[in-house]
Amino acid sequence: MGDAWQALLEVTPLSHTTPQPDPVQTTLDGTYAKLDPSQPQWWLCRRCADYRPAGGIWKLQFDRGVMRILYDVTGWRSLASYSVVDDRLYLFNDPFCPQVVGEYVWRIEDAGLVLELIDDPCSIELRGETLSSQPWASCTDVSKEESPVGCEIGEPPPAIPTDLQVAATAHPGNSRFYATPPDLILAANLPDAASQEDVAISFDRGSLSYGLNRVLWWEGDWIEVSSDQPFTAMGVQFMGDPSIGWARVLFDGVEVWRGNTAQIWSEYGRHGGYVEISGFEPGMHTMRVESMGFDYHPVTVAWFGFSYQGSVAPE
Repeated sequence: MGDAWQALLEVTPLSHTTPQPDPVQTTLDGTYAKLDPSQPQWWLCRRCADYRPAGGIWKLQFDRGVMRILYDVTGWRSLASYSVVDDRLYLFNDPFCPQVVGEYVWRIEDAGLVLELIDDPCSIELRGETLSSQPWASCTDVSKEESPVGCEIGEPPPAIPTDLQVAATAHPGNSRFYATPPDLILAANLPDAASQEDVAISFDRGSLSYGLNRVLWWEGDWIEVSSDQPFTAMGVQFMGDPSIGWARVLFDGVEVWRGNTAQIWSEYGRHGGYVEISGFEPGMHTMRVESMGFDYHPVTVAWFGFSYQGSVAPE
């Protein structure tokens, strides 16, 4: 969020149909955040409606006549001019609806900033829905320790030490096209097909079905694969849009890898990579993938791979 938010702070609205207001501070001014509990937008969409409500962190700022808003999961952002008259807030000069003036009743409560929609047709009324659906927690005048979710940039929790003697390697790219790919590839969202290969795939019912993929969402969402077949290596393919976030991989209940899945590799707008575990003895083994949850970004699991001799070779 840090770079996107900082870039947004450096721009100001253009005057479309209404002159810019005087840069006067109001009682409303401040920075706010909310955590939308609904499903995230885990795909990159160039034609989705702007201000589309979606789960994850939203950040909002009112600063001397300039409103700025950012949806952290995808990096979508906008800005507008605003004016305050008593308990009424008026929004205008939004590039997504330059001729529209939105009207709200605003008030500050213990829960934070509450915006009550009066009239706002911007973006097929989605701006009004997003701004008024829940209170916005204040990020102003709070310590880092007490800062509400979304105010501060999330930091990954420290790794859990382990003495498990296996190798966990994050390989870049799509494992289907490696010089030596996995011998067996099973889609994450086809547990019945996996069972025919004597492999069991199970997942948290709170995770999301996305074609052949499973999307893990927030802390506690998981997917795992178990088998007693004589594999020498097993791995998981992360693959998705830039929004995919942090995950960890456990082998027989012990964490062996954690990282930002979007940063393993990227090409042509696709992000992810293949995290492989090797160096274990034959027998029943379970590999589990969990969303780290702290950044509230989705994690897209595309498939699991298994090797009978050695391991994969990307090049």
